[in-house]
Amino acid sequence: MLWARRPGPGTPLLRAALGLGRRGRSWQRPEGQDTGVQVHNSLTGKKEPLIVARSDAVSWYSCGPTVYDHAHLGHACSYVRFDIIRRILTRVFGCNVVMAMSITDVDDKIIKRANEMNVSPASLASLFEEEFKQDMAALKVLPPTVYLRVTENIPQIVSFIEGIIAHGHAYSTATGNVYFDLRARGDKYGKLINTVPSATTEPGHLHVKGKEEKMSKSLRNYITIKDFLQTFSSDVFRLFCLHTNYRSAIEYSDSTLVEARHLLLGLTSFVEDARAYVKGQLTCGSVEEDVLWERLASTKKAVKAALANDFDTPRAVNTILDLVHHANRQLRAVSKEAGGPRSPTVFGAIISYVEEFFETVGISLANRQCVSGDSSTVTLHCVVDELVRFRLKVRQYALATPGATGEARKQQLQERQPLLEACDALRQDLVTHGINVKDRGSAASTWELLDPRTKHQKPGN
Repeated sequence: MLWARRPGPGTPLLRAALGLGRRGRSWQRPEGQDTGVQVHNSLTGKKEPLIVARSDAVSWYSCGPTVYDHAHLGHACSYVRFDIIRRILTRVFGCNVVMAMSITDVDDKIIKRANEMNVSPASLASLFEEEFKQDMAALKVLPPTVYLRVTENIPQIVSFIEGIIAHGHAYSTATGNVYFDLRARGDKYGKLINTVPSATTEPGHLHVKGKEEKMSKSLRNYITIKDFLQTFSSDVFRLFCLHTNYRSAIEYSDSTLVEARHLLLGLTSFVEDARAYVKGQLTCGSVEEDVLWERLASTKKAVKAALANDFDTPRAVNTILDLVHHANRQLRAVSKEAGGPRSPTVFGAIISYVEEFFETVGISLANRQCVSGDSSTVTLHCVVDELVRFRLKVRQYALATPGATGEARKQQLQERQPLLEACDALRQDLVTHGINVKDRGSAASTWELLDPRTKHQKPGN
């Protein structure tokens, strides 16, 4: 491992290798294509244009895990944030990201843990590497283009360190450790420390609410990703991460996750209500269509500007929520009878945009998510569709009293009350099996799958 000691005067070669510009005084804008994104430059302390050599092959190095233990939410925070930025660069700004992620599969911690478990270091590293990949998949983190394991690149690593020593920027000790020679780096070494982590390894930490400490194995206050996903979904965690800047620490608590869950539930409910309106299953008063078109256009513009401003996801999400709030108010003016002008097109456009935005950052608002994806899923949907249609016909019969008035109508409704009670009982029973039926007046009923972790919530919540 390469360590750091002893400050001293700087040298031009290391400055140039680190891309710090002449004498380390300023940042030199590289040549290439401007992505249209401004990002925080930890050297200058300002936002600078993100310039890439070519947008069809943007190289990204991500420091991966040291695989000796279970991954926890601190890791999840970093990798989900990286994934969100990668998705934004790809899907919003047209960059084709080629990502390489290192896997440290030989290390003192790995050897120590392997000895404790009486297994080989290689076996232990392989086990936790695979578990890490499974955790990332569960969090919907896109895999890198290539994994680079330390054990597969030791000759290149040794050669690189030998080159640093040969140029006078590091030295070895009698025990075999190698240290940076900070006398050769001088007062510029702080810029090395400040620049590298913010770009590759530490976009902020996960802090435990009420404690001045970050989540870590050494503090014994960490939550494994697998345990977390027993209670909350990956979509909830992503929304939780989106509400803070990628460079800031996140304060973790159950209440903040519950808040994110409720927010996601509200978004999913809006999409389902808006879709029901488009399909004619939800009736409401006349809609201010011109106002909604204008809000949709301004939202699109504001969201892209926020993402271009150092990936300002909190601002982007709040802008989307504002659009949803105003559109939802239009749907809340429900009328009992259909008729009058309708505006399905604008709501269809809003649905499409809201779903597209959250899909871009890895969150699905679809109400019929399935794990298996096989033919049994299709069969399930068809059966539930038929069941809900049959139940709707029974309700409509129980509520209809054509031609009857006064006491006769009252008598008919009393006689049919058991049918309505049976419909209500069926709806409650279906909730037990993860299916929620919504009666939208007497004209239509819709259904959705519930998340088994929170029986009364929708998928992703």
